[in-house]
Amino acid sequence: MGALLDRVSKSMKEFGGNQVDFYKKNSIFMLDKYSKSDELCRAISPLDIQVGRFYHLQYLDDSNWMKYSPIFCVDYKKLNQITIFIGINFNFIPLEIRSGIFDKYITEKDFEENRSLKVDFKGAYVELLRHGFEYSMVEYNLSQIKIAHNIGLELLPRFLYSSYPKNKYDPNKLMEIWTSKIKTREKRHQEITLSVLSDFYKIGSEIDQKYESLSGHIERIRKSFIKFGNK
Repeated sequence: MGALLDRVSKSMKEFGGNQVDFYKKNSIFMLDKYSKSDELCRAISPLDIQVGRFYHLQYLDDSNWMKYSPIFCVDYKKLNQITIFIGINFNFIPLEIRSGIFDKYITEKDFEENRSLKVDFKGAYVELLRHGFEYSMVEYNLSQIKIAHNIGLELLPRFLYSSYPKNKYDPNKLMEIWTSKIKTREKRHQEITLSVLSDFYKIGSEIDQKYESLSGHIERIRKSFIKFGNK
């Protein structure tokens, strides 16, 4: 057990007797944090988002899973006048797995100094692919980020085991999505490997035929960008 899982275990004993109680208490606790701003849950300008840190975003999008996004930022790209952040959206990942993904990458020193974690897109993608949750890595257009809260590492055990109240946590739905996605994982992996991010934002053009498995993902990005971000 690494530093993160150790802290999760201690936090669960302190704030909740089991995972269900822990989750419910954390969701209420974090909602209160988002309504304020302090050292551990600090409201920041979206311009100040950094790779290697955890955030809660309120994002302009039709999907609640995107509208209220708990993320770990793994990369950013400049596409002409557009800035795109790429983050692991925990709404797509079951509670039981979230902390395990990061446990071996976070040290006690990271917690003590609240340091940014060392990460790049490839490393994060490979780790998620190993678990079968690479589709949880999604794109965020800077201009669509309405509110951003920087989550200090001290809060991470409670942050990971929470969700925004409007995002009802449904493990059965997550399993259905995972089961569906795992069937096309290899095809999707091939397309991601060959993908060019700027293709995703070519509004008004047909989706390239090379993006068969990613077509739904690209269509959602374009619809969201046209409605909320192309202004």
